[in-house]
Amino acid sequence: MKKLRNVADVASWRLCIGCGACAYVCPSQNVRLVDFLREGIRPVLNDTNCSSCSQCLDVCPGVESRFNAPTAGTSVSMDTAREWGPTLAVWEGHAADPAIRFQGSSGGALTAISAYCLEVLGMHGVLHPAQDSEDPIRNRTRLSRSRSELMAACGSRYSPASVCNGLHLVEAAPAPCVIIGKPSEIAGVRNAERLRPALSSKVGVTLSFFCAETPSTRGTQALLEKLGLDPAQLKDLKYRGRGWPGHFAPVMNGSSEPAHQLTYRESWAFIQAFRPWAAHQWPDGSGETADISCGDPWYEQPDGKNPGSSLVVARTPTGVQIVQGAIRAGYLDLKVAEDWKVTRSQEGLLRKKGAIHGRRLAMRIAGLPVTRFPGLDFNHAWSRLPLREKARSVLGTLVRIVRKGLTKPLDLDPVGSVPVKDPLVEENQQLRTASGS
Repeated sequence: MKKLRNVADVASWRLCIGCGACAYVCPSQNVRLVDFLREGIRPVLNDTNCSSCSQCLDVCPGVESRFNAPTAGTSVSMDTAREWGPTLAVWEGHAADPAIRFQGSSGGALTAISAYCLEVLGMHGVLHPAQDSEDPIRNRTRLSRSRSELMAACGSRYSPASVCNGLHLVEAAPAPCVIIGKPSEIAGVRNAERLRPALSSKVGVTLSFFCAETPSTRGTQALLEKLGLDPAQLKDLKYRGRGWPGHFAPVMNGSSEPAHQLTYRESWAFIQAFRPWAAHQWPDGSGETADISCGDPWYEQPDGKNPGSSLVVARTPTGVQIVQGAIRAGYLDLKVAEDWKVTRSQEGLLRKKGAIHGRRLAMRIAGLPVTRFPGLDFNHAWSRLPLREKARSVLGTLVRIVRKGLTKPLDLDPVGSVPVKDPLVEENQQLRTASGS
């Protein structure tokens, strides 16, 4: 088994999921984040001989991610909790504000909860990824402090993000903050909280969403090129939103209207093939470590008339309290939902979770390092797979390891790749603008 000395090794052995927590926690600022076109956001060491501490490994969810034991609320079955992690309550519905509902990817529930936390609970800000206005394919971590800033960032983003590289903003905030991230990013937040009590005291609530992990930047570039568009001329890009489930809608320089529109299923079917190896080894597709998770209600097919709705899953008492408060305050229009809707809506994610159990076995046979997932229940999802799929998950992975040369580490040369922008710079610019200086 390969020994991991630092996060550069984690990335080289294809375990990094690009959360950015290592850059936040490094005491010597020796880690910088780079967007590798075909791999995603990965750490690069300024000093490759760094061995002064192990904090980057301690915080890395690609090394270890801890999960809580399955717990079920009074109206939730234990089978559901074993499949999807702690599930205290499930609702279905949407943001009460029609504008938020329409702009959001699936009913605007995450945006509405965030607005409630800012406007009613008095939280300082919402840390989340958003489109980089200077490079619309890419994302930039930002701290939103108002409804208008949240609305400007509505909608899913299917390109690499690293929300944990903005945890400095949360730790330095005068009051608790909301953090929105992919399941893997929230796992990074939880690791960072264990290392930094000062951060933990400022995390008001964590929000996540059902997610199969993110394609590389090359996925979006290739789709634009397939449509005959020059990625360098892109002005704005919506992957979803403006109805459910929304459209892939690129707007080019010199225009205010989309040059093309693809359905969500058309665009995702193309760009999902650009997910890196690490994305296929990440088992949590539902945000099991978050306080609240939201997901599309795929148990029913979009009819083109529904402006959007979400399944909302509360995983902790904090999550339950915030969802109930947002309902009472008129931010969410939700009703209690049957828990079977979660599984029916996300069967692909559950199959992936089961298959990863077999993929990990194959990686161990090949002598490759694997992520530790203490507390995560693989067995239930694995037991649901047909024998053929179990065999494919092991044997197929062994074949891919050989064909793709995965027994050798990646050579991640940052030359020609794009540095990830520091959210602290953007935050300072916002402060200067607000103060008029």
